[in-house]
Amino acid sequence: MQPPAPPPGPPAPDLPPAPETVVLDWLPIGPVGRGDPIWYRNLRGMDCGSLPEYAGPFNTVEEGAKTLCLGLTGDQAAWDAGASALDTMPPPFEGDCWSATAIEILRTIAVVRQQNPGVSVELAPRRGTACPPELAGLEDSEGNSPPFLVCPGQSIVLSGNITGLPAGTVRSVYVGATIAAVLQRQSFIDTNHPLEFYFLAPLLDPGQPTTAEVSIADADWPVRGSASFEYATDQGTCPQAPGTAP
Repeated sequence: MQPPAPPPGPPAPDLPPAPETVVLDWLPIGPVGRGDPIWYRNLRGMDCGSLPEYAGPFNTVEEGAKTLCLGLTGDQAAWDAGASALDTMPPPFEGDCWSATAIEILRTIAVVRQQNPGVSVELAPRRGTACPPELAGLEDSEGNSPPFLVCPGQSIVLSGNITGLPAGTVRSVYVGATIAAVLQRQSFIDTNHPLEFYFLAPLLDPGQPTTAEVSIADADWPVRGSASFEYATDQGTCPQAPGTAP
């Protein structure tokens, strides 16, 4: 004979549902080149310790960046202070695409967090860039711009916010009608931008002008702008370029 079944236990408690996760846009690549706002790059990377600290009230997103960064990494009081400042910030100056993009994205995050306090927010970098990538100039290895008396095989460094694009995303340039591969190396002159894009000046064909116009031939994003450099007028004074016949 089977023993009687045990009486049913108490009903299971009504547990709250697991918090929903919402994926929101985060800051896209700047790009942040030499002379551009480093705060954008540090905020994008959640490098709160490298952001300068300002006392409120915050009039720009740069001033509030550290507080907002701390808030996004778990400091609720910091987030409340930073998000409140976003409501009253004036529009950034014309052309400050880093600040305009940051304010837009941060305001969206603030609205979602305010309207859905129990929701978990996950941030994913927006595709594209905050500002149009641009080739603004050329330099030699010592930082002289524009390069002059250039010999074939000499390194020519790209400048402009293009220097803030990720490694491997700029692959070649037009040098006049010639295509030259773009390489990347450690910068000799800028610790804020430790890597730089460069190319090796191609041979100057006889009869070609000594002024060479340079623009981007192949990159992950359209890159506007162009720049030029001057070859040495007497190429006979140049050392033999690597890979050329004597």
